[in-house]
Amino acid sequence: MAHGTSPASRGAPDDDLARDDGTLARVGSPTPDTVGLDSKDEVPAKNGGSIASRVVSYATRLLGQRVGDGECFTLVGRALRAAGAKSAADFGTVTPTADYVWGTEVSLPDVRSGDIVQFRDYRYDREVEHDDGSADMDFQERPHHTAIVEHVHGGGALTVLEQNASVGTGVARARLFFSTGTTTITVQGTVWFYRAEPN
Repeated sequence: MAHGTSPASRGAPDDDLARDDGTLARVGSPTPDTVGLDSKDEVPAKNGGSIASRVVSYATRLLGQRVGDGECFTLVGRALRAAGAKSAADFGTVTPTADYVWGTEVSLPDVRSGDIVQFRDYRYDREVEHDDGSADMDFQERPHHTAIVEHVHGGGALTVLEQNASVGTGVARARLFFSTGTTTITVQGTVWFYRAEPN
């Protein structure tokens, strides 16, 4: 303790402390959620934390940078390996045009942060209405691509971490849509969602 004062020699927490009007009274701590091996949502990685959180953390640390050879596959493969998970080569032959498998397949309603998206001829078109009443069309394409889910939003929207979405670009975020739930969004192509498996 600073100045040689031990915790036992101090008075009760509120003895000599003035409290301003904006300070709340002390309350007990909430019961913590399950963590580690007790968690039912994510698999713990070998070095602590969940595999999913380590995959996302790896990619977010590299935002704006080029990973390895700059291919989308390289970012995802390295993020999984760094997290203690299997990569596409553990699930089948890797060729430049393969529809890679990255773990256990999950459906769109079950997707969560840290999952992997594999794209084939994907495109969304979205009508964006402006305050002045005008509208524009927005679209994104991913002909053959792989990305990491960073955030799950309502209505089938996901924020992904990816590289080489436009040829040569480094790690970046993009908000993509995967559900044709409204008349303003249409989605084409095929996508697969995978949950990483421990190595």
